[in-house]
Amino acid sequence: VTTPATAAASQGRRTTKASFVCPIPGCGSTFTRSFNLKGHLRSHNEERPFKCHWPGCEKGFARQHDCKRHEALHLNIRPFTCEGCGRNFARMDALNRH
Repeated sequence: VTTPATAAASQGRRTTKASFVCPIPGCGSTFTRSFNLKGHLRSHNEERPFKCHWPGCEKGFARQHDCKRHEALHLNIRPFTCEGCGRNFARMDALNRH
């Protein structure tokens, strides 16, 4: 469900000029911050410096926020709730697909 607040925030992100371009041929990803480009480049070279701390989980991630989001799944943290049916989701994009 898109609310006026989320629609406005999303529109603001789309109109910001992206000045950092991924140099990998064929990728085409652009970023507004060099920090985000650096994290993205790790996904191309398969560098995964951020490791899940959950016992027995061997997953690694290119970006710290992806690791933290993954670790929340182990704890069954689902902060996004469908207003129509009450189902909870760990990620906003999953709620939007629902």
